[in-house]
Formats: sequence, C-alpha cells, structure tokens
Amino acid sequence: MSNSIIYSPEQEEEFFDHIDQVYALAESGAYQEAEVLLLEIEESVSDPKENHSIGNILLDSIFSFYEQAGQPEKALPFFVKETDYLKELMKTDTVKHPVHFVTLGGIYYALNDLDQARVNFKLAFSLKKGSVFQDFNPDFLHIARISAEEFEAFKKDFVPQTDAEAEDLTEEQQSLIDDFCEKADLELDKEDYPAAVSYFNKALAVLPEPKEDWEAAGWLQASIGDAYFNDSKYTEALEPLLAAQYIYGDEEANPFVLLRLGEVYFELNDHKNAGDYLWRAYKLEGEELFEDDKKYLNFLKKQHQL
Repeated sequence: MSNSIIYSPEQEEEFFDHIDQVYALAESGAYQEAEVLLLEIEESVSDPKENHSIGNILLDSIFSFYEQAGQPEKALPFFVKETDYLKELMKTDTVKHPVHFVTLGGIYYALNDLDQARVNFKLAFSLKKGSVFQDFNPDFLHIARISAEEFEAFKKDFVPQTDAEAEDLTEEQQSLIDDFCEKADLELDKEDYPAAVSYFNKALAVLPEPKEDWEAAGWLQASIGDAYFNDSKYTEALEPLLAAQYIYGDEEANPFVLLRLGEVYFELNDHKNAGDYLWRAYKLEGEELFEDDKKYLNFLKKQHQL
C-alpha cells in the first residue's frame, strides 16, 4: 500500500518500550497514569492505524489494556473509527489485518451486543474463513457460521463462555498451528495453493486424536478444501470438505462448507448433489453467499424456480 508508514527497528523498539511502560504502570496499580500514557501513544500514531506497521499492534494493546481493566467499552471507539476506514478500503484494496473485525466482535460480545458481534465475526470469516479465529473464544467462530435462525436461538440461551471453560491445546501445539496457518495464508495471498494445502495439513497434523473432536479441525479441513477448489482441483477438494461437513454436523451446518461442496459437485457434473448442497447453503444464508460466482446461483434458481 503506497500510504504505508513503516517504522524503523529503532522506532519499533521505542514503541514497544512505551507499551511495556503502560503495562508496568498498570501492574503496579498506577492505572490512571498507565491510561494517560496509552492514550498519548495512540495520539502519536495517526489514523488510520492500518497504514502503520505497528498500527494493529497498538489497537490490540488498547483492547488488552481495557479488557484487563474490565472496561472493554473504552476500547470500542478506537476500533469503530478504524472499522469505518477498513470498510471503505475493502471496496478497492485488501485489508491486511482482518483479525481487527474478530477483536471488535469480541468487544461487542463482552458488552452482550451479539447482533453487532455477529456482523463483525461474519465479516472476518468472509475475509479469512476460520483461520482468523484460532486464538479466540470458540463462541466467536460459532456465531460467525450459524444460520440466522440458529443465531436467534443462540441469543435466547446465551451465556458468555470464558476462555477458561474451553479445552485448550498446549502452548507448543497452538504455536505450531498458528505458525503453519500464517504461512498458509501467505501462500493463499500469492495463489500458491499447493503450498497452502501443505501448511494447512501440517497444522491439522498437530491436533491430538481424535481430530474431529477439535473445532479447529473443521475450519482446517474447510480451508484445505477451499484451497483445492480455488486451484480447480475439484476431486481433491471433495474429501476435506466432506470431512469438514461431518465435523460441523447437520445441526450446526457451516454455510460456506455447504456452498463449496455444492460448487465442487457442480464442477464434477454431479448435479443432484450440487443442487442439494447449494440449496442447503442458500436456505441458511441466501443470495449473498453466492456473490463470488453467479453461475452456481443461476443453476440453483433454475432447479428451484427462485
């Protein structure tokens, strides 16, 4: 991006020193002084933060600070302001840090505004699928992928799930998965789909057995299938997509996986299965799910006279 502001190693070191000071002050009980310093750092970095090499780190630091203080609502204005810019950017360019939308959704989640949380989780999912959710509360990915009807039921029975309630991978396992998925995403950006598949498979191999018991297995299998699909390797895409569908199950069906399965079957000239899966995806998310390629929607409309 031509407007990017890249910090020198010396500038980055100074920035991180100041952030460390914020947390040192907070830990010593000097919360007000820590907040003043944090806001001074924020003001020194011009908007939009997306254009700075340390911008997303600054926003994450703001969220972490207020989250630890039990005041996530104080982080909200900083994220909303940045979000307005990112939504405009998306019309013409690529957002470098789609995790921003997961964090914003997490703030709304903490404030019990599930409708706004879902808007941002779905946006993050549309940009990077499940991989961007890997370090967050499992509820976030669940909210992003369930149908509108399931979401209404979810809201009625909503009890916030804390990270402590979720079964965790070891730090080493999570670090490996994060590393492999980050490398896979870089390969996807370069459209090197075989390399991306290789890294996603390495991430999948880290999960303990039985792998299907881990929520990460669902989005990893879906990511593998999606990479194969984008590489026009439809036969190879089928197995991981079916595995992902099995992991998610019928009760919590993933609209994206249903869509990709329908598209794969269409490309393999299995129009019966194509119609079945595309119709299920359509019933969950409607026409907006079919924005990338209208030929599948046109096929479905002919089948069901939509």
